[in-house]
Amino acid sequence: RGMGMEPIKNPVIVWSIDDFNTLGLLRELGQSGLDLVFLIKGKAGYASKSKYCVNYVETESIQAGYEYLMATYKSADFKPVLIVASDEIITFVDQHRKEMEPLFILPGTKEQGNIEKYIDKNTMTALAEDIGILCPQSKEVRWDSSIEGVKYPCLIKPSHQTEGHYNEFKFKICQNEKELKQTLRFVRHESVFILQQYIQKEKDLLVYGGRLYDGKTVIAGAMIRDRLADSGSSSHGYITCDVPKCADTRKIAEFLEKIDYYGLFSFEYGMIGNKAYFFEVNLRNDGTSHYFFQAGANIPLAYVYSCVGKDYSEIPVKTSKKAWFIDEVFDVENVIKGVISKEQWKKEMAEATIFKYYDREDQEPWKTVKKTRVKQIAQDFLLKKYRLYIVALLDKFGLRK
Repeated sequence: RGMGMEPIKNPVIVWSIDDFNTLGLLRELGQSGLDLVFLIKGKAGYASKSKYCVNYVETESIQAGYEYLMATYKSADFKPVLIVASDEIITFVDQHRKEMEPLFILPGTKEQGNIEKYIDKNTMTALAEDIGILCPQSKEVRWDSSIEGVKYPCLIKPSHQTEGHYNEFKFKICQNEKELKQTLRFVRHESVFILQQYIQKEKDLLVYGGRLYDGKTVIAGAMIRDRLADSGSSSHGYITCDVPKCADTRKIAEFLEKIDYYGLFSFEYGMIGNKAYFFEVNLRNDGTSHYFFQAGANIPLAYVYSCVGKDYSEIPVKTSKKAWFIDEVFDVENVIKGVISKEQWKKEMAEATIFKYYDREDQEPWKTVKKTRVKQIAQDFLLKKYRLYIVALLDKFGLRK
């Protein structure tokens, strides 16, 4: 805590799966003397090995986590602040807002049902277009939708997380009608997708921030990303306090005000020259938040202070420098696949100061992830290539998430 900052008596509960997103939150919040609880959906993994995780609870499902929260905090002296780092869980909180709001300070929209509505990629894209944010041409499709007049290549993504099921894929690029038909042949009949004009982006752009409880939207900066790992998450890029003008931060604030959202968020775009095409908004904490933290911003902590009506003016909400980021464990996949040379990778590792898992003061999570690297790289490769068919088989045998 900074000089003169009041202590907070309210417990802070991070509710999510045990992954790098929550590892970041534990580091961002755990150094400030908060009463911090990590409520894990599923099994403890590497984030819970952080020295900042002094109290965690495992629950086998979201429902079990909900029951634990409602029983444990029904007579708490101070309302706990809830922070969520998962689409599934923020949707569940939204569905149970009326029951939870008397006991907790919740992220989300004041109107129950609005998170579920706007977490859908078709709905969020329509709102972004209405506000004047540049979007790829888009349409909603299902397994049996007409694909007449579709321009190729095209991009197809699930419109939302299907409760209790693995999504068929994160996204797929289809080069022609045959590939699109083949994809739609294997998806669930109840699944809904967004089909978009494929943007041949030069780089990915992510803007991370929070809409605080006083209604103020704060933005830490932007991440410009040039590489991904097979898991689909960022593996190389840089953090900057200068958000490119093509991602109009006033329109970001307008989007959040329109749906009356309070909480942590990120907006993702594909950049071509001086244009930024809107891809999606994440209405929960983003897995990149600790990269911005390593560059000098701590929006999750400012959000917690705003939730309990305390002064957050001493907490830095904007990054203080441009700095290079690398996934120090899994970006090596790009060397294996020939995307970059080993020499280039070594050079970029040396210039990076922001990491996904490594922290000099908190090394256990990084050590744990490194032990499973080979197995995880093989799994990511197989899932990237065959996920559509693997999920179809899981569905066939009734195996749920």
